[in-house]
Amino acid sequence: MPLTGREAELARLDGLIGRAGGGVPVIVAVRGERGVGKSALLEAVADRAADAGFRVGTAAGGPAVRDSLFAAARQALGRPDDGTDTLDGYVARGRDVMARTPLALCVDDLMDVDASSATWLVALASLDRPVPLLIVAAAGEDPGSGRTAGAAELLARAEHLELTGLPEAGIAEFAARHCGLTLDAAAAAVCHELTGGNPGLLLAHLAGRPGPAVTARELRGAAGPEALRCTRRWLDDLPRPALAMARAVAVLGDSAEVAHAAALAELPVPDALHAIDTLVARQVLANRVPPAFRHPLLGTAVLAGMPVGSRIAAHLKVARFLRDEQWGAERIAQQLAAAGPTGLDWAVEPLRAAARKLLHEGRAEEASRYLRCVLRDRLPADVRSAVRRELAEAETFVDPDLALSELDTLLRESEDPEVCAELALDVAGMLIDRARPADAASVLDETAERIGAGHPAAVRRLTLRKASVSLLDAAGPSAEARRLADAGPDGDADAPERAGGGRSRELANLRAAIAADRGTDREAALAPAREALSGAEGGDLGRLWQSCATLIRADELVEARAHCWRTGRLSRAMSGRRAGLAADIFRARICRVAGDLPGAVAILRPVVEEIGPGSAALPIVAGFAVAGLVEALAQLGDQDEAAALLAAHGVAGHGPDDDLHGRYEGPYLLAARAALWRLRGEPGRAAGDLLAAGRQLVRRGAVSPAVLPWRSRAALALAADGATDRAETLAREELEAARRWGTPRTIGVARHALAMTRSGERRLMLLTEAVRHLEASPARLELAVARADLGAALRAAGRTAEADRECAAALALAGECGATPLARRLRAAPEPVPAHDKPVRTHPLLTPQELKIAGLARSGHTNRQISQMLFLTMRTVEFHLSGVYRKLGITGRQGLAAAIPAEPSAEPPEDQARPAAQPADGRTRPTGPAPCSCSRTLPPGQPCADTLVRSSRWHDGPRSAELRPSPSR
Repeated sequence: MPLTGREAELARLDGLIGRAGGGVPVIVAVRGERGVGKSALLEAVADRAADAGFRVGTAAGGPAVRDSLFAAARQALGRPDDGTDTLDGYVARGRDVMARTPLALCVDDLMDVDASSATWLVALASLDRPVPLLIVAAAGEDPGSGRTAGAAELLARAEHLELTGLPEAGIAEFAARHCGLTLDAAAAAVCHELTGGNPGLLLAHLAGRPGPAVTARELRGAAGPEALRCTRRWLDDLPRPALAMARAVAVLGDSAEVAHAAALAELPVPDALHAIDTLVARQVLANRVPPAFRHPLLGTAVLAGMPVGSRIAAHLKVARFLRDEQWGAERIAQQLAAAGPTGLDWAVEPLRAAARKLLHEGRAEEASRYLRCVLRDRLPADVRSAVRRELAEAETFVDPDLALSELDTLLRESEDPEVCAELALDVAGMLIDRARPADAASVLDETAERIGAGHPAAVRRLTLRKASVSLLDAAGPSAEARRLADAGPDGDADAPERAGGGRSRELANLRAAIAADRGTDREAALAPAREALSGAEGGDLGRLWQSCATLIRADELVEARAHCWRTGRLSRAMSGRRAGLAADIFRARICRVAGDLPGAVAILRPVVEEIGPGSAALPIVAGFAVAGLVEALAQLGDQDEAAALLAAHGVAGHGPDDDLHGRYEGPYLLAARAALWRLRGEPGRAAGDLLAAGRQLVRRGAVSPAVLPWRSRAALALAADGATDRAETLAREELEAARRWGTPRTIGVARHALAMTRSGERRLMLLTEAVRHLEASPARLELAVARADLGAALRAAGRTAEADRECAAALALAGECGATPLARRLRAAPEPVPAHDKPVRTHPLLTPQELKIAGLARSGHTNRQISQMLFLTMRTVEFHLSGVYRKLGITGRQGLAAAIPAEPSAEPPEDQARPAAQPADGRTRPTGPAPCSCSRTLPPGQPCADTLVRSSRWHDGPRSAELRPSPSR
């Protein structure tokens, strides 16, 4: 056995060789399981002892010499000079050798050494004076399993050296050195999992592999001939009951129950338990419950060594009693899949049920394997068609091209009109996912023509879906889509089917999307959006994508968050997670609208990583995820990561349209890239990208600023670039559109953009109105930017005290949002004067929000307590604390005491929970008597309970990245 990765053991043995050479007898028992390399270690010890000047004698036990007389002694030193086989003669022989030179005896298989030789070794080590003697003996893993009294006594007096399997890090080196194979990290991990790093099993498993490189998938396949030969040594001389139990455990797998194994082996339970003990003693089974092989490769080899007929019969027998005992579809399916095609009618449903469960858990490859097992049997035509459709769904993300081909073939073969309609909808959905709406429309058209007028309900479904598909067209919704959207309930061609639920919701979704794009009536878009989402299943990507977006555009964030939460819960584990991924994107968009940039990044990073660059399966979803992540990173100040992300997804070009023209997600990617240009101080390029995004949106009828406020963003960029006239025109257009839509957020953003094209008192007035509107919206980041610009305008007008108050509020909001560039800009301005009499702590490195959070943490408050006190999410608190540690050069809370002065009072007095002019959420609400339906006059800044209830949907819901779903609006 080649010796690799035993440096520590050899170093210890070198020390023992030196000690024995000094005249101190040393006995070492090398213990370990079969194949772990005990014999190889003994050979290495023999070589090292010889190099150290020892006379080396080697011997091995075994069945052939077990009953011989002094067989091992004779192997090691030869016969005594008088030629007699006596204990005294062999002891004298050893003494004579040690009188001239140190003696090293390396004995393999001590458990099988003959009794007389074991007695000789004990006697030699028990001489009445110190002798230069080293005895190294290989023993089994159990020191109490010696066959003779002499061997047991020798083990009792020995130092023990435990040999375990090679670590995972050493397996690649072992494979390269001894097998000439290259293993990557995944392949090495599989080898370690299957063999436990046992060198003998490793050699057997890697032997005969073709080519220099072996993959993890290849290593998980069937055991090779050499592995079968190697593992037979583990099973030699097993009693019949033990062999039957080993086969039963191999058939049942890791979840083997003792009762099931005993039934399969046809043994009474007491006999089965005794057989398990035998297998544990022989190191075949691990010493645990439920019974399992010590190394999975042993189980694979035992199974492969069974006659094929017996193996199939065993799998079917197990499947039957698992079915009868209702152990669950997945365990039954494992046995049926292992048995192969059986022609059993009852076997189809467990395999399909297991595939559905695996698909829901995201294990699409395993689901595909079970469905292919079903298709190997003879099936009725309708069942085969249904299974092929399920297989295509499972393979959507495993192999999207194959899945699309399977569905298309099935569509062309199907004769049933209803089945044809369902398949056409599935094919169209896959084509839409892959940004091929024109092909999707063609499939729907062809199928409708093939079905014909004899099936009007199916044709109407296809026509309605085709109208929805046109929403993704660069030219905008089709005439049919606009007709359906504009028709009232009485004029709806689909009116007789409205009770059908699904079609009614799809029509409502179409109307919501078109109304939101037009932006003329917020309520006209909200009503159908709510109808479309009512009772919708989690996996309905189309309705979620259009109608949930409408809720967010209308600033109904709590309601949108509830739908995202439900969809994510139902769809997150589905194959490909299409609807779940969309729900994540919308959750991030809610965070962005509410100004929680760290929350948006934390949600979108895993989405982008999961989909990956150049996704062939979900290019539209990937585009929206990248756009949202790039924009959030830019606003956080991470321009390097944002630029790298754009480059990785092929949208880092410098032309305003480059390769994004005609892509549904193109305008959003252009807007995200524009945010990066502005951060880099290139407003001209930013304006170019935003104007290109606007042209694409207008071309397809999306003119509402709630879809994308490209006019206001372009106006800000153009104003910064000196083109104020064009900027004012765009800002006025957006303000008119925002007034039609009617949300405070869109109006406030448009007023802010218009203000930046003016100067003097007109700018001050427009900025004041913008701040007033944004305070009534969930848009904390936009409010922070507007307040920063208002503060600058007030300072320019000489109104320093008012300017300082606005800048202080803007800086606090920027800190809450994580907007580092905005905070940096505000800190570069003249130091603001506090808006209240109580001194405000400052720190040269930290923002006010970071300082507030750090002070509470220094006082011993937990992250959860801080989040509750400041109305922040846990993720935002953790984000700010990480920034504090990085800026202060400390590793955690324990360093805060030395880095920041103590907070005089970590919490406000009970009779004044928060200052009136500066609430704890960082907003400066208007002072003066608070208007209220109860006609009471309250102190400035303290609204009554009715006012708080009316405003709670902004100041309690959207502030959090994880909004809790509410049962009602």
